[in-house]
Amino acid sequence: MLIELLSQKLKTQKAINAYVCCLHGAMIDESGNSADLKILRFIREVVGDATPIALSLDLHANISQDFLELATVISGYKTNPHIDLSETGRRVVRLLAKTIEGEIQPIMSLAKCPTIFPDQTLNTSEGVFAEILNRHLEKIDDSIIDVSVFPCQPWLDSKGIGFGALCISDNDPISANALSSAIVDAVWQHREDFKISNLASPLQAIDIAENSNIRPFIIAESSDAPTAGASGDSPIMIEAFVSSNSDLKTFIPITDKPAVAKCFELKLKDEVSLTLGCTIDQRWTRPVSLKVRIDYLGDGDYELAGAGYSGLKATMGRFAVVSFRSLKILISELPCWSADPATWRHAQLDAFDAELLIVRSCSDFKANFPNSGNSALYLDVLGAASNLFSELPYKNCAQGTWPIDRVIN
Repeated sequence: MLIELLSQKLKTQKAINAYVCCLHGAMIDESGNSADLKILRFIREVVGDATPIALSLDLHANISQDFLELATVISGYKTNPHIDLSETGRRVVRLLAKTIEGEIQPIMSLAKCPTIFPDQTLNTSEGVFAEILNRHLEKIDDSIIDVSVFPCQPWLDSKGIGFGALCISDNDPISANALSSAIVDAVWQHREDFKISNLASPLQAIDIAENSNIRPFIIAESSDAPTAGASGDSPIMIEAFVSSNSDLKTFIPITDKPAVAKCFELKLKDEVSLTLGCTIDQRWTRPVSLKVRIDYLGDGDYELAGAGYSGLKATMGRFAVVSFRSLKILISELPCWSADPATWRHAQLDAFDAELLIVRSCSDFKANFPNSGNSALYLDVLGAASNLFSELPYKNCAQGTWPIDRVIN
């Protein structure tokens, strides 16, 4: 479908001397191959070998040499959490313009190592990842035009996944090769240092939140983060809150289309018995049943307001806000951006007013809740986006991919 739409657009364009392509880089098709590469290859076939193509990618892209053979220049996000989307777009266009005008002769060099890491360890502002980048980018050759790193989306069960460093030089392949290789070598040498330290079980996390003076205290259920490919329908934190004695003002999001439909059959302030969770993904936990009060019913598009995606149109479909003790549950038909304060405002809730905020996010919340991000806990639970890699059923990754090679069939 996407290829067909592209075909219609590309074949009707005339007198265009270059193209800018904005892709994520971690999309795979049903056969496990790179869908981004398929799109890029199609564009190249249509426009011909002589037409320059600039490509922007997410930091989590699974890049390969094939990308370099199809694109003229490639640059990725420099930040994680991602707060430089617009800046990356402008950078790619500048590189393309300078190439067309003959100001630069871009030569790209890609180095990779077979490693994947939890996204929580890939903060570009602090920690081992930031230290490696800063050390290698402090002093670089004047011929180096741009440096991008691609740690890869770790839940891609696809051949060739791994950490990549891409350097663009102005006609200096030796310097580009040296820098990309040095970054990758350092990452490989420090691979054991990419560890999450702030893990907790659901009940442990609630207990720690009770004794903290940070508000809102954030618990990140990153294993069920929709932005990482999960469904957002795990009720494990709802179950934990119900079984606890907590009276913290708590907000929890969950995707559950049938529960929303049931709420919409009733009216505000009605009480209803709901069975929540696992309507999309039943592999990791079980649904939870409880009686709640309907506080709000809503629908419609809204604009995100977080540091990285401000202004982006979003929707979670129809949604209901229901109450159980001091808990507010945001139930939506579609997975929501729970790390963005605008999502909660759209549901008539102020995330900064919560004492305990559950987000289904790996890292975006750190940019949007800077006073809470460093104290946040990550749940030590399974899910489609779990960082317990040894518990996930990888099948297609190359033998030797660290640290999952021991579980590959």
